[in-house]
Amino acid sequence: MRTREVRAFPLTDLRITRADEKLGRLEFHGRSIVYDSLSEDMGGWRERIMPGAATRTLSQSPDVRFLINHDPNLLLGRTASGTATLTEEPEAGVDVDSQMADVSYARDLAVSLERGDITQMSFGFWVTADGWAGNTHEVFGIDLDGGDVSVVTYPAFAATSAELRSAAARHTGRPAAPEPEAVTRALSEVRAGKVLSAANRQLVADAHDALGALLDAADRSAPGPQAYPLERAQHRLRELEMLASL
Repeated sequence: MRTREVRAFPLTDLRITRADEKLGRLEFHGRSIVYDSLSEDMGGWRERIMPGAATRTLSQSPDVRFLINHDPNLLLGRTASGTATLTEEPEAGVDVDSQMADVSYARDLAVSLERGDITQMSFGFWVTADGWAGNTHEVFGIDLDGGDVSVVTYPAFAATSAELRSAAARHTGRPAAPEPEAVTRALSEVRAGKVLSAANRQLVADAHDALGALLDAADRSAPGPQAYPLERAQHRLRELEMLASL
């Protein structure tokens, strides 16, 4: 069974047009998928969406929602209704055009986009064809039917599925990084008085190692406004150490 993936890119080619001042309709244009762009480090490996990856799925008229932050309650448009259109630009990526719904959150979004407060787009998809070139995961085919494209406040490029993380770990020979959500669930269980399972003990140990590497990197980095808050990381590490000792 395939698992849905989520990736994000900087929002480029943005255009917000007031198509009808009287009715308040807004039209959106932006690039939702960027081809041939190397991702951030995703745990010892990177990813590249290859040119043409969406050609097949777009030829089959997929039903794709245009959302805010992947939230189905914040629907801006939909390809099935004709209020959103996805167009592949050869070698460049996939653009989305939408006659956004005449709703308050669409108008609020337009203000945030024009101010530059929101600068990312993300898309949900399924991998249909892929391979590896060294430690780079190359995606040759994607399925967008039932997926979405979203403008997002916080990007989630590294939100890879457990299956892909495991495949990457096997390919690179490095252990897969633990899911933050799983670590949080383990912490919640202990705080609720539940016994920590063997699997969760291992999860915490893996998280401990990952955070230790993070602290080492933070110590080597020059201080700056973009640096990870060292004090927060140290607090999280102590919390995980206490949990692992239970």
